[in-house]
Formats: sequence, structure tokens, C-alpha cells
Amino acid sequence: MMETTVIDPAEDALYDHIRLLLFSADLPVHRLEADIEDIGRFTAPDVRSPHLRLVEALPPLTPAAEAIVRAMIRAYGMELFGRGSANSALRAVIKAGPVKFGRTALMLGPDAPVPKRARLLVEEFNRIFERYPESGYTEARCLLSAIGLPVGRDVNSLVPRSLQRN
Repeated sequence: MMETTVIDPAEDALYDHIRLLLFSADLPVHRLEADIEDIGRFTAPDVRSPHLRLVEALPPLTPAAEAIVRAMIRAYGMELFGRGSANSALRAVIKAGPVKFGRTALMLGPDAPVPKRARLLVEEFNRIFERYPESGYTEARCLLSAIGLPVGRDVNSLVPRSLQRN
């Protein structure tokens, strides 16, 4: 039997609002190439802007991008639209795209001075990238492991033996 995920309508409304902000921001559309399948279909020469085409089509985000946006909504809710650090994070997501933002957040070391709630969100991003290896993060973890940097759980099983450090 398939399990059905129930999504809170308020979370869904915020998700749709953030998706609209992502698509309509006056920034290069290619910044979303990790977040939207085949982003090139929205940049073909035409009288309409790529942003208008994105807003008209409202394409789904990739699973990793959607999970990142929803994790932020669950962590911060309406604070994302306020004046604090949550809003700064939302603006960074809009500028970079959810997947690039998530990858950047993962670069925070364990000693980085971030609030506990942000640390928990970064841990959730890590789980998201583990769940969606097509986001490219698994490859990055393997390369980091190959040069001897600690990258988390079970990465050595993914790294070819010839690249592992002894």
C-alpha cells in the first residue's frame, strides 16, 4: 500500500508564493538550472521574457529544490517574509536557487556561529541531499572524501578504492 503524504495547506500556500518569487525575480533564469528540469526551454528567443514564461508555466521544482523550500517553510514559516535572518535566507534562496543555497549552507562547519534552528535546518539539507543524489552533492562528497576531508556517513563506500586515503 502506498503511503500518502499530507501537506499542510498553509505550508503549500507559502511554497507556491516562494516558487512564484523564484520565477519572477529579475535575475538570470539559468541560476535555477539545478532547481527546474530543462531550464533551457524557458530561455529560447521569444518576445516574452524567460521570467514571464516561467510564471505562465509554473513548472515544478526538482524534488531536492522542493524539499529545501519546504524545510525552510517548516523551520521559519511566516518569518521568511519578515525582517530578520529568515528573510535574508529567503532572499538568498531567490538569488541563488534552492539547491545552490542548500549546497552553500552545507559548507558551514560545525564551529560556525549559527543559531540552533539554522543548524537543524542545515542538517535537514544534508538529509535532503542524501535522499536526492541526482542533485550532485553525492559526487562532491566523494571528491572531498577522496582528498581526505571528512564529509559524513558512509561516503567511503561510494569512493573508488583507488581514490581512498589510507
